Amino acid sequence: MRRKKKIFIFLGLVVVLFLSLSLVDNLVSAPVLWVFGDSMDWRSHRMMGWHGIDCGTVKIGADPRAATDCALKAQSQGKPFRVRYNILGFDSAVAGGIVRTPSGELFAFSFDGDPSGQGGTSLVRQRSAQSPCPQPYHLWVNPKGRVNCFQQQLSPPKDIMSPNFEPY
Repeated sequence: MRRKKKIFIFLGLVVVLFLSLSLVDNLVSAPVLWVFGDSMDWRSHRMMGWHGIDCGTVKIGADPRAATDCALKAQSQGKPFRVRYNILGFDSAVAGGIVRTPSGELFAFSFDGDPSGQGGTSLVRQRSAQSPCPQPYHLWVNPKGRVNCFQQQLSPPKDIMSPNFEPY
């Protein structure tokens, strides 16, 4: 009987701790991310290197022309760069972007601030992924004015594993 009581107390503490961590995550995430950036920012900066050109982050609904032109110019000059486009997500922060490394490799990045769909960007649940761009490299400007290395059109991916960071 005592053993069952200890197990229930332990499980109760684990549940309370888990719930409090989620609450703390939601309260702390915004200011920390505002100051330090998210996983996509860190990974893309690291990949482009110290001397890369940061073409910037395009906010949702903002004109992407300057960032897109910067990325295309850097690509044509063979310089490392990064560009990020924030995209309107359904239940969390979403973004896509392109990075060129100092060695000339191109990667598409995708970001989901909270895959569990709890809104915004979580410090512990955020995910960023990179996919190598197909060779020979070609950067497309899609109808939204954003750079993409997979296709020029906006279209939903064939399946969940297809590397298309912005279907809309």
